[in-house]
Amino acid sequence: MKKQIAWGTSKLLEMYIKNTGEIPFEYCIDDFTEKGSFASLPIKKSDQILKEEKGSFKIIIFAVSNRSLQEISLKLNQVGLQYGVDYIYYSDFFYNDFVKKVESRLGFVLDPKIYRFALSYTLNSRTLIQTTILGTWLFLELINHLNDVEGEIAEVGAFQGGNALCSLNFMSQLNSKRFYIFDSFEGFPELSEFDPSIFCKGDLNIETTLQEILDAFAVFPEAIVIKGFVPDTLSKLSTDEKFSLVFYDCDLYQPALDTYEFFWDRIVPGGFLVIHDYKTQEGGFVGVEKATHEFFDPRKIDVVSFFENTMAIVKKPI
Repeated sequence: MKKQIAWGTSKLLEMYIKNTGEIPFEYCIDDFTEKGSFASLPIKKSDQILKEEKGSFKIIIFAVSNRSLQEISLKLNQVGLQYGVDYIYYSDFFYNDFVKKVESRLGFVLDPKIYRFALSYTLNSRTLIQTTILGTWLFLELINHLNDVEGEIAEVGAFQGGNALCSLNFMSQLNSKRFYIFDSFEGFPELSEFDPSIFCKGDLNIETTLQEILDAFAVFPEAIVIKGFVPDTLSKLSTDEKFSLVFYDCDLYQPALDTYEFFWDRIVPGGFLVIHDYKTQEGGFVGVEKATHEFFDPRKIDVVSFFENTMAIVKKPI
C-alpha cells in the first residue's frame, strides 16, 4: 500500500483531522512555514519528494485557492509526477464520504459530471477562486437542481468573481436566470467583536482592478454586478424580486446577519441559502457560524454543514 503524504497545512487538513480523528499521512509538505509539525504531523519541504521512491507514495494536495492548486500541480508535473497516479486533490480524497453525506442530508443525487466540471474549471481558470472545489461543485449542483424553480440567484461576497464566473459558465446550458453579484471590491468593512482580531478594515481587497472584474462578466447579460457594502447594496434590488439560491461569502458576522435578514423571506419555498466559511479552522471566521445560529435557531430551521467544503446549507421549507 502506498504511503500517503499531505501537501499544504491548510484549514482543510486541519478540519479533516479534527472532524475524523484520523491522521493517515506519513508527513505533510509546506514550503511556507517554519513550524516543525502540524497536528502531530512532521512538516517537510517539497524537496523531500525527490528522496521518495516513485510509485511508493500518493500525495493529497490540501491547498484551497485555485492558484495554489495550479502552482503545486505544475511543480509536481515538472518532477515527473502524474495526477491520479502520484497525486490527487483533497476533493478526490473526500469524494466518497462527501457524496454520501450530501445525498443523505440534502436528499438528491450528485452528478459526477458536474464534479468534473467544477474541478476542471478550478484547475484551469486564470481568475482567482477562493471557494473550495467541493464548495463550487455543491453550488453548481444546487443551480442544476433548481433549474426549473422560479427565482433568481445571488452571490453576496464575490471577491474577484471566480466562483460566480464558474457558475455563469455552467448556467449557459440551463434556463436563464439573473445572477446578482454583490461585493465592495474594497476588502472588509469594519469588523465586529465576533470576527477574527487578526483582520481589519480593508483586508482581503481584490488583487486586480474593478474594471477587469466587470469586463469578465460583460459576456453574461444575466450577470448584474452591484458594488458596495452589505446591507446598503441590497436596497438596490427590486422589492418584489424572488430568489431560488443565495450564496453568502462575506466571511463576517454582521454582514451574515444582514444578508439572512434581507434574503430569507425572498427565497422561494424549496430554495437554498449557501453559507461559505460556516465551518472554519481555529481562529478563523467563527462569526459566520454564530450569526447563522442566532438567525435560524429561533426559527427552528435546520442548518446542514459539511467540513469538507467549509459550507452550511439551509433549505427554505416548502
